[in-house]
Amino acid sequence: MSLVDAIAVVVMVLFTLQFLALAVRGGSKKELFLTLALFSITLGVWLIYNASFTWGWDFYTYVPLAFAVATFLLSVFGLYRLREEEGPGEFQKEI
Repeated sequence: MSLVDAIAVVVMVLFTLQFLALAVRGGSKKELFLTLALFSITLGVWLIYNASFTWGWDFYTYVPLAFAVATFLLSVFGLYRLREEEGPGEFQKEI
């Protein structure tokens, strides 16, 4: 395992723990969506890096990459809907 892989795994584990903590304790939806979006960006960048320099591009790279892109898009859509519900002024208070 390379240093880049180790760092990526640690970051993704921390995002997963943060997501689970927010989900269990009932954190704000905004924090939940932002954590999920950042996790999906991290996963996507790590997959692209490994596919470009280590693994090569194949079916087993495209499927998780599609998952990362879909997760990111759903998170952004969720944030957009939350912004519409709360209004722009209220939405930006916590950020």
